Amino acid sequence: MASDPLEKYRQQLDAIDNEIVANILKRFKVCEDIGKYKKQHDIPMMQPHRVEFVKQKAARLAADSNLKPEFMQALYGLIIEEACELQNKIINQ
Repeated sequence: MASDPLEKYRQQLDAIDNEIVANILKRFKVCEDIGKYKKQHDIPMMQPHRVEFVKQKAARLAADSNLKPEFMQALYGLIIEEACELQNKIINQ
């Protein structure tokens, strides 16, 4: 019986997914450090101008890469939401 012809693609996707998760973890580590800094310096967790800047930057990068800007803004919205929860936990400890 021949092997699944899609298996090589699935392996490639699995490797890329591993990289995505690793990079998201790296990003959250930086967000954790930012949360600690904000706590130490009594800086509010929410920085609306920064949130909007990051979403707009993601949209521009998407458009430049022939991806839907709305997709990237939604994705970054989820990432930012999680980062805000992480920082809130740190600041409120």
